[in-house]
Amino acid sequence: MSESTIKVVGTGSIHVVPDVTRLEISIDRVLKSYDEAYECAKENSAWMVKILEYNKMSGKLAKTIRMDISEHQMNIYQGGKYAGTKKDGYELDQKIKIDLGMDNNLINNIVRGVGKFIKEAQINIGYTQQDPRPTQLKMLERAVKDAHDKAQIMAKAAGRELGEVKSIEYGKMEISIYSQARNICCEEASHCTPESLDITPDDLVVSDNVHVEWELK
Repeated sequence: MSESTIKVVGTGSIHVVPDVTRLEISIDRVLKSYDEAYECAKENSAWMVKILEYNKMSGKLAKTIRMDISEHQMNIYQGGKYAGTKKDGYELDQKIKIDLGMDNNLINNIVRGVGKFIKEAQINIGYTQQDPRPTQLKMLERAVKDAHDKAQIMAKAAGRELGEVKSIEYGKMEISIYSQARNICCEEASHCTPESLDITPDDLVVSDNVHVEWELK
C-alpha cells in the first residue's frame, strides 16, 4: 500500500517599521563625447560626496550602483518618413544610492543640494530596513506554522492524523523590504522644504512561502 501524504504551502506575513530612508539619484544625460560623459559622472559623484560632507555625513554613504556610457542614436526623418538613425553623442546612465536615517531635515537638505548641483538628476525617495534578517526569519517561522495549521485542518476533515514531516521546501526567494514614497525632478528638488518632504511612511507588509509535506496516518 502506497504511503499517503499531504503537501501544504504556508505563508508568513509581517508588518515592518522602516528605519532607513533610501535616496536613489538617477542621472540620464546625452553629451558630445565619451570623455565628457565620463567627466560628468565623476563630477556627479564628487558633488554627492560634498553634499553629504556639508551636512556632516560621510561621503562614503554615496554608493554608485550603476554607471553606463553608451553611444546615443537619434532618429532621422526625410519627407516625414523614418529614414534610420545616426549617432549624436554619448548617453550617461548613472545611479547613486544613499541610505540615511529617518531625519526629515537631513533628507531635505540633501535633496536640495542634489537639485542645485547635479544637473538633470531624478531623485527617488523610499523606505527600507537596515537589517532585514530578523524580519526574514520571523516570516519563515510564521510560514511553517501556517502550513502546519492548514495541514491539521485538512487531515482532520479527511478523517486522518498528521504524521512525521516528510519534506520541507523553501525557495530562498529574495524578499524585498522596500516601499517607494516619492519621485522628484531636479527643478522641484532645488526648491524643496522640510514641509514638502514631510512624509510619514506606512509600515511595510512583506510575506514569504514554504512548502511542507507530512505523512498521513
